[in-house]
Amino acid sequence: MSLSNKLKAQAQNLSVLYVEDEKDTNSQISQILKLFFKNVFSVFDGVEALEISEKEDVDLLITDLSMPRMDGLSLIKEIKKYNYIEHIIILTAYSSSDNFGEVSNFKVDGVLLKPVQMDEMLDLLLKVTHMINIKKKKIKCIR
Repeated sequence: MSLSNKLKAQAQNLSVLYVEDEKDTNSQISQILKLFFKNVFSVFDGVEALEISEKEDVDLLITDLSMPRMDGLSLIKEIKKYNYIEHIIILTAYSSSDNFGEVSNFKVDGVLLKPVQMDEMLDLLLKVTHMINIKKKKIKCIR
């Protein structure tokens, strides 16, 4: 089974919140995510993302670090504070950043560097969606 078929099987019942302020990148990645995930919420900054995370059941957050109004690091802090979303992937153009040291204090599932390599992104998404599904199955068994 191909990587994309495996991801489709893992992500078909999951929701992802994608946060990227660069319109072209947001549009391109959102279209790719829609091929795999049941629900894709795509927004342009951390403020919008926080509003969605408070209202919607989101399994995975993919966020840029550098954005207007609320940056990715502030968004992650808020999400972790209220436990809205457990699984997070960071998407950034910077391989080294002042914020990267602080990011390591938070549990994130991975970091993707821009420009995004498709195989790398799909591979990471497959690993993370697999973890999400395992946790969901455990929760179902407990109930």
